[in-house]
Amino acid sequence: MIELYNNTLIDLLRLPSRSVGCGPPKLSVRQDRAGSVQVDRLFEREVQDAAELKALLDKGLAQRRVAASTMNIKSSRSHLVFTIRVTSVNPVTRETLSGKILLCDLGGSERLKKTEAAGDQRKEAIEINKSLTALGDVIEAIARKQRQIPYRNHKLTQIMQDSLGGTAKTLMFVNCSPAWSNINETVMSLTYAARTKRITNFGTPSSSS
Repeated sequence: MIELYNNTLIDLLRLPSRSVGCGPPKLSVRQDRAGSVQVDRLFEREVQDAAELKALLDKGLAQRRVAASTMNIKSSRSHLVFTIRVTSVNPVTRETLSGKILLCDLGGSERLKKTEAAGDQRKEAIEINKSLTALGDVIEAIARKQRQIPYRNHKLTQIMQDSLGGTAKTLMFVNCSPAWSNINETVMSLTYAARTKRITNFGTPSSSS
């Protein structure tokens, strides 16, 4: 489980080091020869059932960064990425099949004037908005079937590279406020989702919102 905070990747499942002067290991994103995204030095835990998986998810959620703003008393100050790798083995042929589910809880785009963010929260909001812009650029490039997709413009899009386009099935869930005072944010969110819905892979819709 990864927290993307101020363009820094933080492993939420690794216990802090007790050694003096030793911080968490630096995580880096790369692609292997098969095109699968790998995060070096990320702590992975093997689980046997849904209960163990939920326990890990709860552990990561408990450590994510939140803060109060004038628009949200528990505003996410980062993006949260939870990757589930599933491997099945045929008991007869011993053939192995692997798949991946990437769950990404995106921090919301913020208007600094409305949230009244200041200091570190202001810097966090700026970084969140930058990453969402980078993700929007990738979505637009995929929808237009451009040859060059700007995945490398941000760590968020690097992590999500094999979960967008190609043979991936992408689902986007958008939370909208019912308050009239937030109409601008609601329209912006729905416009963002509409762009995602235009993505098609091999003639079959791959994204829905």
